[in-house]
Amino acid sequence: MSYVSVYENKTPRAKGVLLAGAVHVAIIAGVIAMPGIEVPEKFNGPFNAVSIAKPEPSDPVIIEDPPRPEWPQETRPRIPDKPIADVLSIPIQPFPTYSELGNALGAAGTGDAIPLDPVEIAPEPVIVAARLNSRYADRFQPVYPPGQLRLEQEAVVSVRVLVGSDGRVKQIELIDSPHPDFWNATRKQALKYWRFTPATQDGKPFESWMTLKVRFEINS
Repeated sequence: MSYVSVYENKTPRAKGVLLAGAVHVAIIAGVIAMPGIEVPEKFNGPFNAVSIAKPEPSDPVIIEDPPRPEWPQETRPRIPDKPIADVLSIPIQPFPTYSELGNALGAAGTGDAIPLDPVEIAPEPVIVAARLNSRYADRFQPVYPPGQLRLEQEAVVSVRVLVGSDGRVKQIELIDSPHPDFWNATRKQALKYWRFTPATQDGKPFESWMTLKVRFEINS
């Protein structure tokens, strides 16, 4: 099925042509009247195209270290190398005796041998500590204090005594006692009746300190 346009053979009207032209003129006039838009003039000059060459990459810059100053060195004479003697190959000489040393000194001087006495080393002194004289052992125990005996109190008294060169007690000091009665009884007995064999050094007596304990016990 085909259609034929009814406007195909119609001629345009003069009124429509005028209206279309007026619309175009109004659009162009509005565009020109807009602010900030300038219509460039027609370019009539020649146009030259210039090609810009791409710059070639430059070589890297290498910064070298500044030269170090050369300090003057001391000139020392070189010591020639010497072979190191073998320690195992050196013979060990025995130490000379006194007679050999005297002969050597005499040969170096007048020619007469010098007698040398051997050095004597003194032995350490022999010290024997003081001890209780067994002949006076029955006088060692003090008298029991009567008041403490009635209370049935027992005690251990610790003392320090200074034994003289004659074996007698020259001084006594208290270390520990549970009651003054026990200490007084021990001090009186020591100063009056205690006898010791004094300490000796190489057989000679001398004063020395001793620490002793005295027991007060009730025998049932």
